Amino acid sequence: MTCYAPLINCPKLLAIFVFAPILLYKKPQFASYIQNLLTTYTALETAVGLPPYAPESTPCYQVPGEEHRIQQIAKSFRTRLGFGDAPIPNLFEAVEEIGLKVLRLPIEQDDFFGVSACSLTQGAFVLINTHNISIERQLFTLAHEIGHLIFHRDEYQDQLLPCTDKKSEKAREAVANYFASYLLISQEAFNQARHNMHDDLLRLKAYFRVSYATILKRLDELGIKKYSLMIKKLRFQYKQRTGISLTKEIELEPKLQNINFPLNQRYQTLIWEALEREQISESKATELLEKTIEALRLERQQREVFAVV
Repeated sequence: MTCYAPLINCPKLLAIFVFAPILLYKKPQFASYIQNLLTTYTALETAVGLPPYAPESTPCYQVPGEEHRIQQIAKSFRTRLGFGDAPIPNLFEAVEEIGLKVLRLPIEQDDFFGVSACSLTQGAFVLINTHNISIERQLFTLAHEIGHLIFHRDEYQDQLLPCTDKKSEKAREAVANYFASYLLISQEAFNQARHNMHDDLLRLKAYFRVSYATILKRLDELGIKKYSLMIKKLRFQYKQRTGISLTKEIELEPKLQNINFPLNQRYQTLIWEALEREQISESKATELLEKTIEALRLERQQREVFAVV
């Protein structure tokens, strides 16, 4: 993942933190695009009487010496979501339920995974790229961005140029990655699962609903196996079995399926609720839902019937 400093000229925004190639990042319209998404989402929340949400923030700029604190903050956030040590079935839904604005949209740009923004008046927002990206990678990106919202809120700068302090940027990336890992996988649950599953990589990834790379890196962090040796062996076996190279874009089976992770449910629910409250027009609802007026009215009738039943 390549990190560049946040964007400028975003009215009302406290910060935007972008992880994207320079070609996308340097386009001024990208800042306006993110601003419009955040403003629209916030307007829908306001229309139905929901306050903006942002996670509590605390600074942390490196992993060494801070491992326990990061793990505890991840554990606290898991508790906030209501999961304790259990695997999180759907992190998208879980964070939407506590008020985090999340949109998952296809953006045809290589190596762009996600962006987070935070405003004093509009709360926190995360955009996840879905274009040719596995559900496992999308989930990790969401957890990673939440890490930035918690640990690096005061580091978002009004700059358009790439970060010049690569060492500091790498350290911040490591913090967000470390947090994401422990948000997705509780250490207590991992210890138990390893014992029950005998370190079976595919069973562990399926149980915790994460990528195989996340499991390999946790094993490496714990000093159980070296990541470099594990990934080399895995790539060799994959090539022998399939005849193709195991690139970073490929997720091992069993993979999470898109059908089990519906897109933008909270956002769509807010649109329908705002429409029913007559806070937005039918034409605006069709624009936001990307439906024809006929399709919107038909679905609206069906919703009214189900509501009566």
